[in-house]
Amino acid sequence: MLVPPPDPLRLIIVTPDFSVSQQIFPAQMDEIKQLGYQRILAVRPDDEEDADEQPPRFILEQTAIKAGLRFSHIPIESGAAFPESAVRSAAHLFGAHPEKTLAFCLSGIRSLRLWALGTALAGTLAPEQIVQQAKLAGFELTQFTPHFERLAKGTEPFYVADDYANLI
Repeated sequence: MLVPPPDPLRLIIVTPDFSVSQQIFPAQMDEIKQLGYQRILAVRPDDEEDADEQPPRFILEQTAIKAGLRFSHIPIESGAAFPESAVRSAAHLFGAHPEKTLAFCLSGIRSLRLWALGTALAGTLAPEQIVQQAKLAGFELTQFTPHFERLAKGTEPFYVADDYANLI
């Protein structure tokens, strides 16, 4: 049985339409909806932690839909390179018609990074704007600027896992 959320909902607002959070729980979906969010983006793969600390995705999806939220799942393993398919999916979500989205993972960092890569590929913000928005939210992404620039220009390689990629 799932326990109630251990802490109040803690959001980090990155842009007016995008925020990140640590793990969310079914009991928080109505509050998320009341805050004006339209979509939940789950970035954690299932079974990263025990069920009492990480509710199964299907339960989160059901409660999100019941609360009137859309639900997307783009799983990224902690410490792993971001697959091209994940970055392309994020670009689609954050492209021409973005919805107010709350993305979550264990700490919020993978969610932020996925947003940054997807936003660069979609071209909705320039690389320097991505870095600035992240900085205003308390995250340092300057070291990823070459990746953002490459994605924004559509040049190869698509994305490279390097020492910088493992920093966050």
